[in-house]
Amino acid sequence: MNAVLRKPGLALAAGLLMPGLGQLYAGELPRGLSFLLGVALVVPAAVRLALLAPEPLLCVIVCAGVLTALSLYVWSVWDAVRLTRRVLRKTPHSWQRPSVYALYVVASYVFVLAPSTATVRRDFLEAFVVPTASMSPGILPGDRIFADKTIGQPGGAKLWRGALVVFIYPNDRTSTFIKRVVGLPGDRVEIEGTELRVNGHRVSRGPSEEPVPEALAGLRAFRERGERGEYTVLWPEQARAAEDAAPSLQSFVIPAGQLLVLGDNRASSVDSRRFGTVPVADVKAVARQIWFSVSPRDGVRWRRLGKVLG
Repeated sequence: MNAVLRKPGLALAAGLLMPGLGQLYAGELPRGLSFLLGVALVVPAAVRLALLAPEPLLCVIVCAGVLTALSLYVWSVWDAVRLTRRVLRKTPHSWQRPSVYALYVVASYVFVLAPSTATVRRDFLEAFVVPTASMSPGILPGDRIFADKTIGQPGGAKLWRGALVVFIYPNDRTSTFIKRVVGLPGDRVEIEGTELRVNGHRVSRGPSEEPVPEALAGLRAFRERGERGEYTVLWPEQARAAEDAAPSLQSFVIPAGQLLVLGDNRASSVDSRRFGTVPVADVKAVARQIWFSVSPRDGVRWRRLGKVLG
């Protein structure tokens, strides 16, 4: 078979189309497969490492994995052009023809890249956007969060009182909500005015000095304590006045396999006070960290980037 001219421009286009395709065009199949697997596997590996690392490092490790994958992708394109320029004329292998290139692209996407991405999102980590103020002030509208989806897996995330969970909304199973777990199966939860009690123990820790955003004027901050630390909730100012007069009592006994969830913005949250308890099986993930935050009013909220949730 006669030598055929290899064109760097075609190697560039092939490399941009699919990692490793440019190397295939240059006649370096093993090298191309190495780049393909590197790009496909580095993000899942980084995500698994991030879920095992200390919580503040989650975003750092995931972002490092994404940047590494992008760097490998760019390197594969540059390498394909370099290989082609090194040997402009080369006798092609029998498999170097358009039909094989097309098969490589389809097979790489269907059997390598797509399953890799789907596995991360299905089993390990998923990004969500919070659209409402029902979890203010801990989570604000426009926060982009990473949520841990290893619940129920060996060594995976566990549920605890105070955990922020993403779950399927019982009244519309096409929607997902994020709320805070205040009651586990078998717990007795009582809400009396602004006071929260679980199994007779006070979860409420009294008023907080934390400032309330202007957009939430008329609300007052209170502290509560979960199993892994304190967090801030908001109640209407009038709720405090009503509590001083004649506090109302809401009492719940959590059935087996169910959770009681509340929004941190108790004045504006559709939660278990409205739709009842949530099946543990409907919990999709535990919120871990804010990776980006933006709002029409404030723009990018840089100070919230990397905030650990809990």
